[in-house]
Amino acid sequence: MKKITKQIVFYIVFAVLVTGFFLQARFPAKAVENYILDTLAERYPSAFLSLASLSLGFPPGLKAENLIFGFRDNLEANIRLESLKVRPRLTGYFLGRSSFAVNAAAYGGALRGRIDYPGFLPAKSPTGANISFENLALEKFAYLNDRLGRQITGKLSGAFVYSGTSRLDFVVRNGSYPLLESLLGMNKVDFSQAEGQITMTGGVLKITKFQLKGEKISCSLKGDITLNPDFKNSTVNLSGTMELAGLNSKKMSLTITGTVGNATTKYL
Repeated sequence: MKKITKQIVFYIVFAVLVTGFFLQARFPAKAVENYILDTLAERYPSAFLSLASLSLGFPPGLKAENLIFGFRDNLEANIRLESLKVRPRLTGYFLGRSSFAVNAAAYGGALRGRIDYPGFLPAKSPTGANISFENLALEKFAYLNDRLGRQITGKLSGAFVYSGTSRLDFVVRNGSYPLLESLLGMNKVDFSQAEGQITMTGGVLKITKFQLKGEKISCSLKGDITLNPDFKNSTVNLSGTMELAGLNSKKMSLTITGTVGNATTKYL
């Protein structure tokens, strides 16, 4: 067996670097970008996608800069990524499916995880996903604020898992939430932490846990939100308890009904 010398290692590394250089130089970025945009337009005519640049990354994969994704009927309510890296995961192909590792920078934070597809090409809807995220600045998230009908602030972290049903675990730190109607002189809720767990099945969001803690208020909620194509019109059915510092921390029961954009709160 031939001994591996430093010279052999040098030639291997040199060959890899030269191959990578020529692949990068010859990479048809514009053609790939046009293919992605044309495919999206064909499958989802109401959506739009733009990106500043597309290139090869290392480990082998695609790297895109300054992506903007949204819907043509409301271009301002979009999702923005400063960068996105996507590469194939070999372990997924060994199991007979295509799987991709995803890393992105967005809203001052980061997202990372994987997306799985049936078969060797991502031609159908995903069969699974596991995406974690951290320190996303909610006040910069135009799409979310448009869906909620108000601007919320705070740093969002958590994880999203999909395997037939969807589950979201999240925590928001040092944020605020505007109120539709004044509560004991408060027009917004300032909180140090809000955490929750949400699952989605058959068009219904089931809030199994939501706890909010702040200097003036703390509350706990659970219940369902039946989704509407316009999220602000989704039906709300929540119940829980609340404590206000202005009422000597007396615990009250409450229900929230109506729609996301026009909810009614009753105190019991």
